[in-house]
Amino acid sequence: MTSSIEVTGADGESIVFDGATVAKFKHHGKLETARNPVSTYREVRIKERTSLFGKPRDPREFEVLLAMSSIMSLTVDEAGKTEVERLAAVLDAQRSAAG
Repeated sequence: MTSSIEVTGADGESIVFDGATVAKFKHHGKLETARNPVSTYREVRIKERTSLFGKPRDPREFEVLLAMSSIMSLTVDEAGKTEVERLAAVLDAQRSAAG
């Protein structure tokens, strides 16, 4: 099983999964704003950000909402989106194994 996953977003924010908890950091990892046990995971939503006229941005950006006991949000690029999808798969697998 995956030991840790870090998803780095815009503006120095990140979400870090350490195997037991998921934490949100600001200021390039210097300020922890939330930490939730994996057991509180509910869902991940990913929505592509668009321009004023509904066209995809260049480069592409995605808004991520991670619902746990608190809701964590992050703006990521395409590489970050892939990491978020990997994180969601790990959290779904842990939820299935526990339930």
